[in-house]
Amino acid sequence: MATPGDVLLQARKHLGYVEGPRDNETPFGARTGYNFQPWCGSFVNCVLQDAGQLGEPSSVYTPSGAASYRKLGRWIERNGPAQPGDVVFFDWGGSTESSRVDHVGLVEEILPNGSVQTIEGNTSPTSSGSQSNGGGVYRRVRPRSVIAGFGRPAYSEQTAPQNPIDWNAVRRFVAAVIINDGLGSIPTLKIGSRGRPVVLWQQAINLVSGAKLVEDGDFGNSTLRKTIDFQKFFGLGADGIVGPQTRSMMLLILSKIRDGS
Repeated sequence: MATPGDVLLQARKHLGYVEGPRDNETPFGARTGYNFQPWCGSFVNCVLQDAGQLGEPSSVYTPSGAASYRKLGRWIERNGPAQPGDVVFFDWGGSTESSRVDHVGLVEEILPNGSVQTIEGNTSPTSSGSQSNGGGVYRRVRPRSVIAGFGRPAYSEQTAPQNPIDWNAVRRFVAAVIINDGLGSIPTLKIGSRGRPVVLWQQAINLVSGAKLVEDGDFGNSTLRKTIDFQKFFGLGADGIVGPQTRSMMLLILSKIRDGS
């Protein structure tokens, strides 16, 4: 069995690699039997194997990899104590559900603000390209808001996180992300609403109240109840509709969290 350091040493060897000449043609895909297909999971599997970390769940199909780590009891939630060498699963829509995972990589470092420095295959070097099918191996920094969770390989030696996590800093960072992603400009939301604006509202409710809503973009009964609870607590009209007054109150609270008030 390997150590986290062994795995990261292998991953760093591939930094800057670019697929080709054909789309999604890589040695990683060829080794896993899925050449010419999106290869972020094949990259992770090959790196683990080359480092001597055998028997880990296959992440070639990323939702299956996430589900396997959950089943094995080696799953760390989005804001949990991740550490270098963990397998990190992403959902760009903000969900923490295994079935919605879009992409996978490896944790290289936990930064002081709680965000995660990674090494990923089949991504882009910047946010301007495809994050799930970008064609290269790059080092990235990702906020927790796009992380579905982490799988912990059964290493022979576990390491503690490189930096103690300042959870107040994490809350400030997440609040800033929600505001910057456009919570202030979302339309009126109510039961039955769907899409990215609902995800932003669910993220805000979870951060402010610890509601643990599934951030799936579906304004269902659970989101309705937590919205009404929020409105009651702050003396708003408790109708379960996210209109201008409710949205403004949430923005005020998030601003105070972001600013450390």
